[in-house]
Amino acid sequence: MSYNYDDTFDMYNDNKEQGNLLTDVKSLDRGYNVIYRTMPNRNGKMKRTKVTLYTSGTTCSRIRDAETGVHYTSLVGSPDEDLYFKVVLATGECKSRNGSRTLFYLSPRHYMAHLNSEVDDNTIAKWQIKHDDRVRMKEKSSKKYDRTNQTN
Repeated sequence: MSYNYDDTFDMYNDNKEQGNLLTDVKSLDRGYNVIYRTMPNRNGKMKRTKVTLYTSGTTCSRIRDAETGVHYTSLVGSPDEDLYFKVVLATGECKSRNGSRTLFYLSPRHYMAHLNSEVDDNTIAKWQIKHDDRVRMKEKSSKKYDRTNQTN
């Protein structure tokens, strides 16, 4: 199948319109943000890059993955926050309409990859201990709940 210039131009415009529509929909999301960071491109050269991120809301709202925008069942302000690597973006570049500057990641590694940042090994180790303690507490609580329900 061959394309002429007009077909290619129309496909380009259609893709551009879809991209603009997606941007418009995202802009309605109160936690959606765009910031710019200097990051290495595919060739390893540093380039100013657009980074999209999502902030979580206030206490008792669902925790949201800063990179993907996925909402988790865990709540902001609950002990389950320890399951996530929490960052407050206090640089002034995040202007979230929900008033939050708080970002939650599945791990420090996710944060470092998403925002091209470094976290020292000591901070990572402390987070891992806190995370693992919370996982153990949840498992313990779950087993206790299971035993209670089995006896009824």
